[in-house]
Amino acid sequence: MYDSCMAVPLVIDFLHPYIFYLFDFLNYIEFQLATRAVWEWALFFMPIFIFGEFPRYIFPPIFLLFAKIFGFLTSDEGKKKAFFDTCPSVSVLLVGYNEVASVAGAIRSLLELNYPDLEVIVIDDNSEDGMYEAAKPFADKGLIKLYRNSAATGRSGRPTASNMALYLSRGDFIVSVDADTSFDRDILFHMIGPFYDPRVGGVAGNIKIRNIDASIWTRLQAVEYAVSITMWKRWLGLLGMGMQISGAFGAFRREALASCGAWDPELAEDADLTLKIKKGGWHIVFAPAAISMTNAPETWRILRGQRFRWDKGAFRTYFRKHLDIMKFWKYDWRNAFELSLEFLFTVILTFVYALYLVLMLAFYPKLLIFVWCFTYVVYVVVSLITFIAALFFSERRDEEIPLLLTVFLFPAYKALFRWVRFGALCLEFFRINYEEGYLPESAWRNTKKW
Repeated sequence: MYDSCMAVPLVIDFLHPYIFYLFDFLNYIEFQLATRAVWEWALFFMPIFIFGEFPRYIFPPIFLLFAKIFGFLTSDEGKKKAFFDTCPSVSVLLVGYNEVASVAGAIRSLLELNYPDLEVIVIDDNSEDGMYEAAKPFADKGLIKLYRNSAATGRSGRPTASNMALYLSRGDFIVSVDADTSFDRDILFHMIGPFYDPRVGGVAGNIKIRNIDASIWTRLQAVEYAVSITMWKRWLGLLGMGMQISGAFGAFRREALASCGAWDPELAEDADLTLKIKKGGWHIVFAPAAISMTNAPETWRILRGQRFRWDKGAFRTYFRKHLDIMKFWKYDWRNAFELSLEFLFTVILTFVYALYLVLMLAFYPKLLIFVWCFTYVVYVVVSLITFIAALFFSERRDEEIPLLLTVFLFPAYKALFRWVRFGALCLEFFRINYEEGYLPESAWRNTKKW
């Protein structure tokens, strides 16, 4: 018979070398802490997190939280309501390609808005999966206007199809949405109300994840959206520095679209359009109460591809096509300030981090482990503070509270995307694989190579 007491020495023998290495590592760290100067520790930590991203991501949620608690955030609900009650004409543009699974649900969600002067225009961009047939019953009842791109050359791409929908629309205000998105019934008030200010050219909606429990990746994206949209866009909107209206959910003044030529066939057409509107002197605002629900990528492969395309498109749009927005004497200085920070954190620090890792692995591999562990804990604390602040502002707090445990994985999730961005930027610098499959060949032929 197996004697359980014999297992104890075996376990001790197995763990002994690991315990030895642990104590050796702790003694090494203790020695380093006792002998290294403060400036050396600053160099060890700076490229990772503490002295770079820490103030950028910890201050906004704390400020917004205190501002809300003490009533410093002003409300313009009365002005929004007065303008919305005039019932300005609104056209919703729903452009899709191979969206048979979701287009009917999106149309129903739009029709439930119950707005007196609303038209819904659906463009099937040469789909191969029956998207047109799924939308046709609504058109047969006169509930929507349905068009199909049947060109022999195939699909035209989201930007071109959106321009076609804009040309066919009649509304003074345009709402552009994705086919896999659904909406709260009060979204038009929150999206159209801000246009009471004649300086406002575009309104960014608040996007949340519908399929939160589909995988760990969707849960992490739900945390990311709460932090980067609910909190960060609210902060930028407060400062007048909003730089992007998502293509999945945004509203525009027709005059603003006409003044800048609407959508260009670009990899990041939503960021491109936002910057064109801003350069025209229009203001961009964020509508946190305008909630739309979208399906997020459920696998790492699809998510990685999406973010790879986003990073390439963002660099091309911000730092090639619209780099002249840095002329603070010509455009709003706040645009130049925010774009400068964006360049520092998304471009410069991406390459600094890679160089830093090479040097640390070559000369201080043990110390790198300590720095990683320490900064991971700090990043978790910062992420928890930011996410809790987002929960305080959230209209869907009950659905998002269970994501608190997922926040502990969030630093690792963000670390993965440092390398996705690194790869995307390397290709973009040298214009390798410039023509992504996101846009068809016909669209690439008609766009400038920035």
